[in-house]
Amino acid sequence: MNSLDKIIAALALVAGTSAAAGSWSFSEETDAAYYPSSKFKTGGDHFSPVDGAYDAVEALTRFDATYAIPTPLGEHELLKDADVEIMGSFELSPVSVRPMLEVDFTPVPFLVFGAGASIGSGWNFWIVEGLSKYDFKTQDYEDLTPFTHYYYDFWFATTFQFDTGALIEGDWTHVVFLASYQWIYSAMTGVDDGEIWQWQESTLCANGWRYDVVGLLGYQMPLTLDMVGVLAEFAGHYDPKDYGPVANSLDGNFMMVDLSLLLSFKINEKNSLKTLFTFERNRSYAEPHEDEDEEPLLTQTGAEWSFYAVYLAWTHEF
Repeated sequence: MNSLDKIIAALALVAGTSAAAGSWSFSEETDAAYYPSSKFKTGGDHFSPVDGAYDAVEALTRFDATYAIPTPLGEHELLKDADVEIMGSFELSPVSVRPMLEVDFTPVPFLVFGAGASIGSGWNFWIVEGLSKYDFKTQDYEDLTPFTHYYYDFWFATTFQFDTGALIEGDWTHVVFLASYQWIYSAMTGVDDGEIWQWQESTLCANGWRYDVVGLLGYQMPLTLDMVGVLAEFAGHYDPKDYGPVANSLDGNFMMVDLSLLLSFKINEKNSLKTLFTFERNRSYAEPHEDEDEEPLLTQTGAEWSFYAVYLAWTHEF
């Protein structure tokens, strides 16, 4: 099961909210995910249908404070609103805590350059694991001590965004395109390169550089249902050697793919709700298994598609 990190990043791109130049803005986002059960199947590329109503749920909340600094690059229409946004965030889930800092530069309305970093720690509660490392001897994820081990990452991103409403006036002329490429380095302190760890219930993690690519095609409307769209996300490690001794058997640079139907609701001026129905491409293995904890010992043989999750993201602007 993946954490909500990726989906939060994708939904933040879709939201596109920002502070007015020279002012602060504050918001809170609460995200939840419901995962139905799909039985693991062996072999090459295939689709695994839902075979149970429940596999897991996740939830977390994040508080954002954003300050926009006007940096006009000239008098031209495309340049006069250039700005830099500095955003500080605090993320809290039942098994983790993480502060973040991000800086975005928008030289022209359709292009955004960003960089950021975060650090956090977690704990394990009941059957939910926020911070653990894989032990090949016990064939299980073993707990790490909270606040002596830390997850951290830093990233650089480029985003292209365009709305046809900028060219064609009208309430019903807004077809939205968005594409983002993010370079991310993520790691766990006290864990050697080549080892496997778990953060916020996301398994098969390893220290190293990875990528996250998001694409959106959406249609905006002047209704409570203010956007319908298709969201695609592609993610993986650049170097398969990040997975050390199991790099070949696991296919360490395997590309994860999420394809989602997006429904966005503008409840009022302060509140919005986004819903994603997501299909995912994950590893398929040669050996039968019942539990994700067995996967570091298995041999990847193809890709398994499944109906993966339903995500909800409620945003309140203060």
